[in-house]
Amino acid sequence: MELNASLEGGCLLVAVGIAEVDLTVSDDFKEALLARYNAGTAVDLLLDLSAVKFMDSKAIGAMVSVRKAVAAQGGRMGICGLHPHVAKIIRVVTLGAVFDVFADRAEAKAGYGC
Repeated sequence: MELNASLEGGCLLVAVGIAEVDLTVSDDFKEALLARYNAGTAVDLLLDLSAVKFMDSKAIGAMVSVRKAVAAQGGRMGICGLHPHVAKIIRVVTLGAVFDVFADRAEAKAGYGC
């Protein structure tokens, strides 16, 4: 799983480096995100999805699972850099109520004070 992570303030910023997050990689995606989050000292998690052009329902479920784990630690989870197709999925399934959605990395970092 291609994830580039950096700690910025109290935030773990993770850039997802693959174009499709679907059934074939969703479990690896979830486990890799959780491993990086749990290994560090960050409270909040920001996902930069700029490279992701497609997500299916299994990927959305993986993200919701990660968000629950982050919330259990008292953190917030935000997503940014949404491709129009991914943004549409987020809107259709009303995940804007679950995740903090930001236009880009700069807005996400400002929103979380990173």
